[in-house]
Amino acid sequence: MNLLRKECGQTTIIMGLSLFCLCGMAGFAVDVGVLFRDKRILQTAADAGAIAGAEEYKYGDWSDAAKKAATQNGVTDGINGYTVTVTQVAAGSPHAGDIQVIASQSAPTYFMKLFHVSSMTVSARAVGGLGPASACIYALDTSGTDIGMSSSSNLSMPNCGIVVNSASNNAISLSGTATITADSVGVVGNVSTPIGAITPTAVTGVAPAFDPLSWLTPPSFNPSSCLADPHLSGSGITTIGPAVAGGTVCYNGLSVSGSHIVNLTPGLYIINGAFSDSGSGAISGTGVTFYFAPPNGSLSLSGTSTLTISAPTSGTWNGILFYEDANDTHAMTVSGSGASVIQGIFYAPSADLTLSGSSSAQFAADIVVSALSMSGPSSFSNYSSINPNEPLTAAYLME
Repeated sequence: MNLLRKECGQTTIIMGLSLFCLCGMAGFAVDVGVLFRDKRILQTAADAGAIAGAEEYKYGDWSDAAKKAATQNGVTDGINGYTVTVTQVAAGSPHAGDIQVIASQSAPTYFMKLFHVSSMTVSARAVGGLGPASACIYALDTSGTDIGMSSSSNLSMPNCGIVVNSASNNAISLSGTATITADSVGVVGNVSTPIGAITPTAVTGVAPAFDPLSWLTPPSFNPSSCLADPHLSGSGITTIGPAVAGGTVCYNGLSVSGSHIVNLTPGLYIINGAFSDSGSGAISGTGVTFYFAPPNGSLSLSGTSTLTISAPTSGTWNGILFYEDANDTHAMTVSGSGASVIQGIFYAPSADLTLSGSSSAQFAADIVVSALSMSGPSSFSNYSSINPNEPLTAAYLME
């Protein structure tokens, strides 16, 4: 009985038990650390996949794009126990229709095997969607001067960026008192401007941007069905356009001169020729889109007419005001005279655009063209300020 009462050696027993527990906790910590590392890898891949899927949403290959982006970040569906599932968020969710990526893996454990836990499933989820683009002016030509401004031109769009693809040393060229104010200015090449003319200072040497509206599909039409140019001149008042509001009409040219007043009914105007205005009257229309068909489609609104025109804010041509086919290189000219109000997107990826206007002319526009030339002190703002659902978008992580 005295032997049972002796306490010698108990410290050794306690130390042994403590060391066993400490080793177990250390092993558990190692396994948990490895699992958290796997979680980070999966989350990175899911985030990249969601962004890539959202970027390709309008092109239709969003699932493949998401899985390829996950692979580029080390997670390939069906390899090393990885599973990558790409779906659209179900209706009823705040992000319904957005791209959801779930990446998971049955990750092996090491010390947990002592407790009969040989693996654990780790997963990560991300949702990517489209929101307003960070840039609203894209000059896509890879050489020469992509943005040229003279006189007292003032391009003030502080809520959006400008992207210039030209690799030239004068990719942006400002003269006189011309200025640019934007959220950001990125240039592949360099700029030739007076000090302080661009705010903030342009970032040079950036990567070229892709055409953000290349997913648009040109409308199909039968040239033999196009109406003759109405040649609107003199001092009359004429209403033209689709027979049914919101429909489509095709003209083999549309010319306006004199002091004629032209009212445009809503819809799509296919111009199989030139749309020109050299008059001093007025052209007005709400919910209108002009598509200039190749090879002769062109736009020259160079008169002093007051232009009050705006693009549709929904439907197939949501936001698109002027659309010159990518195969057409005819220069576009728009002069906003008097109290002109022009709202919508100028899309002519292979053509140059010249804009001018008086101090009272107001442009709420996004611009995707080959090159942009501006003169005059017109008031400018980005189109998303009046149409938050415009099609010029960028991909964002929503969840």
